[in-house]
Amino acid sequence: MRKAIAAGLILTLVFAPATISYSQEIPEKNVLTIGKATRKISEWQERFEPIITYLASRLGDVGIKGGEVLLARDNAAAIEYLREGRLDIVLETPFSACLYKIEVNARPILLAMRKGTAEYSSLIFVRKDSGIRRLEDLRGKIIAFEDPGSTSGYFLPKVAMIAEGLELVEINSANSSIPENKIGYVFAGEELNVSTWVYNKKTDAGVLSNLDWSDQEDNPESYRKDFEIIYETKKVPRTLVMVREGLDDTLVGRIKEELLNMHNTEEGRVALKTSKIDRFVILSGHSEDVLKPIEELIENIPMEELH
Repeated sequence: MRKAIAAGLILTLVFAPATISYSQEIPEKNVLTIGKATRKISEWQERFEPIITYLASRLGDVGIKGGEVLLARDNAAAIEYLREGRLDIVLETPFSACLYKIEVNARPILLAMRKGTAEYSSLIFVRKDSGIRRLEDLRGKIIAFEDPGSTSGYFLPKVAMIAEGLELVEINSANSSIPENKIGYVFAGEELNVSTWVYNKKTDAGVLSNLDWSDQEDNPESYRKDFEIIYETKKVPRTLVMVREGLDDTLVGRIKEELLNMHNTEEGRVALKTSKIDRFVILSGHSEDVLKPIEELIENIPMEELH
């Protein structure tokens, strides 16, 4: 995997030291960082700032004096940040989280609930009048994915199609020619673009999460009534909270405690609303098992095919 460090963005938030109430040895770490891999820098800066502000203001008892948002351009950069100890907490979709676990032994500690659920699936859909009824019918056609970093809008459906024996190739535009017996794909950038491109026949098929499928902003009813779902993937965790290897156990315990309690405080509810998160919840079963469904999906697929 490429190891080059891509440009990131850091937003620093500093707080006055809090009174120490823990008797354990205080970790040397005093500035906590949170982030993810994304090209949508402004959007995720705005969404993560309230979370790290909230956390840093409440973790003075374990030596935390401030917080930073650290955003990486891609997974390779995020992996380097985690390896170097620059990035402490990551909120990521499961395919990226799986890469971080494999590459640098990052571990999941919580799930983030959005739109009332901690899980989602991907839907591959077409126009009803397209004549496409099965995945196999997409050979020689074009499908619109959301963006290269999306689990539900790219990784999950792509892996499912590869597992079905289909070959996919990225093309420059919806007007590009497609190699024989392969499926061409393009990135639409946003959910609404995906549904619009399929509706206007710019692409033959598109992908949305099961949550975005029924969202009027992402898939208007005027479009949806003319669409047909031809495939649904397995459900996977939507957003995982990961911590880097080597982060102090006492600090990790306090991070979990504060995140789990956020929805019970006024400040926490405000931060969650800005972050578009309902609340954080504990992992069901053993934390090491949460990524197993993803690992099983990709275990027989060459890593280069997932990029």
